Amino acid sequence: MKYYLFVFLSLFFLSCQDEITLDLPKAENRLVVEGYIEPGFPPYVILTNNQGYFDPINTDTYNDLFVNLSDLDTIEVFYLDDNGNKEDSIFLKQIPEYLQQLIPGFDSLPPIYTDLDYINNSNYTFSKEERTYYLKIKWNNQIITSETYIPKATLLDCLWVEQTERTSDKEYKSDIRAVYSDPPEKQNNILIKSKRIQNYERNRKDTILCETINYPDFPLKLVDAGSDILINGESFETYFPQPNDNGFPTGAYNTAYEKECDNGDILQFQEDVVLVKFCQIDEPSMKFWRGLVRQAGTNGNPFAEPLNLVSNVNGGLGVWTGYAPVYYKVPIINGTTITDTIRPNIIDIF
Repeated sequence: MKYYLFVFLSLFFLSCQDEITLDLPKAENRLVVEGYIEPGFPPYVILTNNQGYFDPINTDTYNDLFVNLSDLDTIEVFYLDDNGNKEDSIFLKQIPEYLQQLIPGFDSLPPIYTDLDYINNSNYTFSKEERTYYLKIKWNNQIITSETYIPKATLLDCLWVEQTERTSDKEYKSDIRAVYSDPPEKQNNILIKSKRIQNYERNRKDTILCETINYPDFPLKLVDAGSDILINGESFETYFPQPNDNGFPTGAYNTAYEKECDNGDILQFQEDVVLVKFCQIDEPSMKFWRGLVRQAGTNGNPFAEPLNLVSNVNGGLGVWTGYAPVYYKVPIINGTTITDTIRPNIIDIF
């Protein structure tokens, strides 16, 4: 009797179900800006189209992200003099074909717009510290604007390499540690990026061969971002983990090590060499990058609260950031200490 009652109630409730169709609004077509400028280098801007959260993903999705050049009028970067008049201005052009071949994986990215005069100019002075730069884009009968300030760079006291304590099964795993003394006289907003410019792995294309190939990272990956509100004026020790492809950075780097192949040969892996980019940025840019860090930290967490990134682009999405960076080249050799900065080439700032 109980069984028949259960079946009856189930059929009753099933018969009362209504199909609900949600008429979701179509996402507004907006320009997504990813732009940067730092002292001594030309500004560069990457433009893409946004996509609705529920839009279908198909073979055309990737191509649809690229901005149609017929809709793009101009991309202008300029700064003002003390009287508020336009002091100097440049119009960015799409990066030339030969440079695409110099950057691994560049053909998989949207077009990069930059100042091509930099290539033949050994004394590039357009971008400097402690100056505000304005971005103005004319696109699809719209005007998209932004501004960013390049602060003054600050140095790390030193960096060094030591074996990580987070993994005990792989003795060749190491961390990059650092000491930073924060200037007390002003608010600093810090952004850290890094990439392996040397990363030897086993040949991915032919795993039968007992050989290693260098697979450097591209592009620079975000490590962390935030203000000095809790550390203002203090000197403290920290470390820079290897960024993961997804999620919060928690990885370690490789020192030189050996591994035996199936045929008995010994495969020798060279140590990683890491480029660390330690930057000061303005507060609006920091809010965007800090949101990106928090979003990565909650990636895949079903209990995390949805987070909207704070954009400093008027009329569009994304970010226009002025970097005041210092660069360090760190070979992952335990006991190595680095105090000197380097000047990277234009390929390495991507």
